[in-house]
Amino acid sequence: PRFTVSCSKPRRLALGAPQWWGSWLSTAHIYSYLESASDLYVSSPLTFLIWCVCAIMYRYKRVFSIGTKAITTYNPNTHEVTNQWCYNEFVGIAPSPKASNEFIITMKKGRKTQQMTFSTEFRPEVLTRTLMFSPLFCEQPRNETDKRFDAAKFHWDEAKVKVLLVVRRYCVSQVDITGHTLTDYKYKDIEYMAKVADHPGAFVVAAGGFGRLHMFLTEQRDDVMKAIILASRSNIGYDIAVHRDLITQHDFLERRLGKYSDDDSITSLTEFKVQKHTPRYLEPAPRILALSENCIIERDPSTYIVVTIRPLSEVFALIRYTNDPQRFSIEYVNGIVRKYSATERDALLCSILDGVRASGNRDVCVKMTRTNRGQRLGPLHLPVEEEVESQYLKYLVNTPPSVQFHEAVEKFNSNVAYSGLNHAVSSEGIFSENKEKLINGSLTALLMKEGDQSSLPNDRLEEQFHALRRLVASKAGYEAFTSLTNFREIVGKKVVRALRRKDDGISHASVDFLCALMQPMHDTTT
Repeated sequence: PRFTVSCSKPRRLALGAPQWWGSWLSTAHIYSYLESASDLYVSSPLTFLIWCVCAIMYRYKRVFSIGTKAITTYNPNTHEVTNQWCYNEFVGIAPSPKASNEFIITMKKGRKTQQMTFSTEFRPEVLTRTLMFSPLFCEQPRNETDKRFDAAKFHWDEAKVKVLLVVRRYCVSQVDITGHTLTDYKYKDIEYMAKVADHPGAFVVAAGGFGRLHMFLTEQRDDVMKAIILASRSNIGYDIAVHRDLITQHDFLERRLGKYSDDDSITSLTEFKVQKHTPRYLEPAPRILALSENCIIERDPSTYIVVTIRPLSEVFALIRYTNDPQRFSIEYVNGIVRKYSATERDALLCSILDGVRASGNRDVCVKMTRTNRGQRLGPLHLPVEEEVESQYLKYLVNTPPSVQFHEAVEKFNSNVAYSGLNHAVSSEGIFSENKEKLINGSLTALLMKEGDQSSLPNDRLEEQFHALRRLVASKAGYEAFTSLTNFREIVGKKVVRALRRKDDGISHASVDFLCALMQPMHDTTT
């Protein structure tokens, strides 16, 4: 996620190793990556979690990193650590009452405490991510203990499953009878709550961005809803709406899938049998993975009931693992990753890829490895700033000494959409950059620094083709095929050598790159 941040107080310089973190920005941002958490603070760029650039008093900026054991700030120009607070000296974080975009962090300084105020347009996300580590804080608020309520979840098969609802500082957790957390409903993702008229003690939670409904039954309904509202308001600064109009169980069943409850969204066009890998079950769960005109649907094979549904527009990438011929994952723009296995994996992936692109989502691609969220300077669902694209184009040409070329290629791919650069045309102005020259220079650098193609690992070769595809999707990159000296010859030899590997992943990446040269990906009307 991306956040614009400002801080009200200058910071003291703290000791720490310099860290090359990617780029500096003209606006302030916070970035998150929670899935590769490490026991290290900031010792490797593969383990950083949340990055922030903040403009302090309109004078300078800082990177704000939320790690697994410490909060760290960086100087965006020198990439040096300026402050670091281990969680055993971090008191807490809370929304500021003065402004809707401000939050305050409190940390220990000797026997006293010190506060600093930040502002961000994505305050709920910052607070949520930080409060995930609140059990590690040095002080626990006396009145902020988790509240637990016995309840029952109205399951997708209409069974009532006993659960425990735990109202935490950043979410309400659904816990099974063994104490295992099944899922978290983060307050920032809850759209509204409503009571159910024909079920005493029942209420629904709408979440997920498209009104997906979840129904619970409890004798303490009012207490649960009140606890959720208060926890969200006091810890996240986010007010959860409660609908005055009651809904019925029939309404819930009709609208359970939110805005994708209509027939067009749930009518399957193609179906595949898969095994879903999830921490909820000890063994993989059998599912029917189906595609409709605009959604990916999971159905229960025995009852054919829809278990989950997600829009095709939210698919970010498809992961085709090389160490298992049946395993694959679907990455979504909200950071969720769903893992499956199927005997017809490649046919299934082709169908998903065609369906996603047919729905208008051109940014999806098939990869060998998971997306490294720590490399991306922004959220997956929003394009990065123009300066970020320019910076990574420059890194391909002039790679910093502390970064290897394949890392620069990976960072470029992580920050530029698969459909191409969003800022590929030079703007007017005396000091504006020549984007065409920059793109041509990056293409030349990719081909000149490609390395030994016979010994290059498959994942790095795939990254190179993905970077080339992103560049030639622009008008300048497309024209480089005929304008750059020896470009056609070098690209032709590169593709031929790639196809000779007889690796399906490499073959797909190289052919997909060629397709971008056969038909322009950019807007040809301008």
